[in-house]
Amino acid sequence: MTGIIDRGQRIREKSFLLMVPLFALAGVLWSVLYYFYYGFTIPVIIPGSYSIISFLSLLLYRWHKNFPLFRTIQLLLILLLPFLLHLSLGNFISSSAVILWSTLCPLGALAFYNTKAATYYILLFLLVVFAAFFLENKIVPAETKLPAELIRILFVLNIASVTFLTFFVLRYFVNQNDKVKEQLKHEQELLAAEREKSEKLLLNILPLSIAERLKAGEKTIADEYPEAAVMFADIVGFTSTTQHIPPVMLVENLNKIFTHFDLLVEKSGLEKIKTIGDAYMVVSGLTVDHRDHIFRMTDLALNMTEDIQQFSLDGKTKCSMRIGLHAGPVVAGVIGTKKFSYDVWGDAVNTASRMESFSEPGMIQLTEKFYEYIKNDYECEYRGKCEIKSKGWMNLYFLKGKRKYRK
Repeated sequence: MTGIIDRGQRIREKSFLLMVPLFALAGVLWSVLYYFYYGFTIPVIIPGSYSIISFLSLLLYRWHKNFPLFRTIQLLLILLLPFLLHLSLGNFISSSAVILWSTLCPLGALAFYNTKAATYYILLFLLVVFAAFFLENKIVPAETKLPAELIRILFVLNIASVTFLTFFVLRYFVNQNDKVKEQLKHEQELLAAEREKSEKLLLNILPLSIAERLKAGEKTIADEYPEAAVMFADIVGFTSTTQHIPPVMLVENLNKIFTHFDLLVEKSGLEKIKTIGDAYMVVSGLTVDHRDHIFRMTDLALNMTEDIQQFSLDGKTKCSMRIGLHAGPVVAGVIGTKKFSYDVWGDAVNTASRMESFSEPGMIQLTEKFYEYIKNDYECEYRGKCEIKSKGWMNLYFLKGKRKYRK
């Protein structure tokens, strides 16, 4: 945005710099015309002096690049010199309304300065016009050496020239301003595209509701969920396989597997939390209140166990998985301010991790609590009572598949 503002400022400067030589050339033209009829007198000196001072101020600007000073000098010249020329020629008629050139001063302030400055300059302009009215014929007699026909021509030239220069400069200013607007629109489109990429990236690591809360400025996010389902999945034989294949092949094949799992999780409406090596963690129940999420988690585990057989890490051996499932209360929140992550904690997480590590290759192991949720809809096999590290003795089950008929 700062770049757009700077470009707008440069356009105003260029427009003003373009206007000044045109005024200076007009001053030369008027000086030549008056010299032909008046000789080397004040009506000739004033427009000629304006041209000389204008060109000198351009050189001064080129050396010092002080645009505000240059602008002020030019605005005061445009305001005062037509007024002085008006007085030297007598009145509005004998001067062919040359004071019209002073109107470019407040207009220039409005276009190339700001509205506050333009207000001061318009007041100065009005003061100058009234002064010209009260002082006319007081300094120079009413008679003029110019032919009546030339006065009429100069009337036309003054009106036409002031109008032309105003139109030309403002047209240039508007065209350049339109270019800035187009550039701004283009940059806004690029910014919107980048914002969309950032949104997608953010949603890849955070649930939508959590991302919205972070963008709203919420600093600490920690929510309790009394009935979540947690899955841990691990590729069987991953460590031993990695020792015999190139790293690039390992990463490419692991990425294919996890990308497929990501699609399954997305279709199921669940929440992937993270991957650690070949471990894959999913949680459900963070966005919905009913128990349907546990069934969807169960279906996801079955689909993952079946689909993993389509993949291979070494290009030869089919993959298989161990999966552990448990349900219970968890706490979910965002940790960190840089490279932050959305994570889940609680005993249910630890228990699900134990279910995976104590499971068998190709099997989905359930806790008794998870089994109680799904026993009427899914076929399960009682594994027995096993001692689990840090958990003691637990009744465990293997998930076999979906029942064709509900009990």
